[in-house]
Amino acid sequence: MDMNNTIKALHILGNEDGVLKLNTEKFFTWHIPKKLREEPIQKGDIVLVRTKLGLKSVLVMDVYREEFEETQKRYKRVIKIFERAPQK
Repeated sequence: MDMNNTIKALHILGNEDGVLKLNTEKFFTWHIPKKLREEPIQKGDIVLVRTKLGLKSVLVMDVYREEFEETQKRYKRVIKIFERAPQK
């Protein structure tokens, strides 16, 4: 089974009284390294990622498999998982 290797996420701008403030203008995409695929990242997780401005926290909105051979796109990497989404 192929594992998901890419996330789409929104930048977290802040946290006011337990409510996340998100930059909803644009979705950004990052690559999930193999060592982080052992415990799969899911929608709603908060992860630390590399950006042009350094390390930032983002809220995962979608997780999927993308083949480099098909897209020819390279993305910056997810560094670590900060917080898991609550289980239902």
